[in-house]
Amino acid sequence: MSEISKYEAYKKKLQGICDENNLVYRFRQDQYPITLTIKPIAGVEEQMTMLEEADDKGFTSPDAAIVFTIKDGVLTYKTHKTFTIGDALFSKIKNLFKNMHYFWLQFFFRDLMEKQVLTARTMPVIDEDDANDKDDLKLPDEEHLEDDQELSETDLLEDTDGEAEEPDEADLEADDPKVQEAARIVRTENKAPLSLLQRRMNIGRAEAYRIMTALEKLQIVGPIGENGIREVLPYDEPDDGQSLDANAETEG
Repeated sequence: MSEISKYEAYKKKLQGICDENNLVYRFRQDQYPITLTIKPIAGVEEQMTMLEEADDKGFTSPDAAIVFTIKDGVLTYKTHKTFTIGDALFSKIKNLFKNMHYFWLQFFFRDLMEKQVLTARTMPVIDEDDANDKDDLKLPDEEHLEDDQELSETDLLEDTDGEAEEPDEADLEADDPKVQEAARIVRTENKAPLSLLQRRMNIGRAEAYRIMTALEKLQIVGPIGENGIREVLPYDEPDDGQSLDANAETEG
């Protein structure tokens, strides 16, 4: 499935969600930063419906809007006027925007390269002064990241239907080198965000999720909590040569 096909699939999901909730959207990819604007349908009938449901769903101004933006790698949003929206619906729209944003950029860059629009002369070049300017830069690294700043697993993996994306591969075993390495990492750091495994092991989010699932089955980490964070479970230091399987059985 190509990047643009995936983009169109997420776009179709967003349209369905908007239709179900009397909303309209505008995804502006012809500017930087790319934005997604969500508004209530402006028709009289739809406005009357919103007024009738105000007690149950909360009031939303007819000219209200939510604008999502990703700039400098950070997703932010702003609201205009009174816009009442449930947490579940907000989360779905936010994650759809992240996916649409990602796959549009992938398609855009691929299209430029395949059509040879970018040449050696027009290819963007990183300015060394900007790249080395650390005064206002705080890297999302494990040594500098506060606990409440770490990306949660639901932030990284939550799909629009609320389910994580899982690769269609067999489960990893306890003696797998990647599982062993991941176990050492989460126990050393005493935290288990997917982003930590991605950085330390230089792997993608799908593989990180697969490894984290294996760690959960081995009772090395707990399930995802309400805050989207996994807990590293207490354990006894294994004797030399003792496997993760044996340690999991002891904990169980």
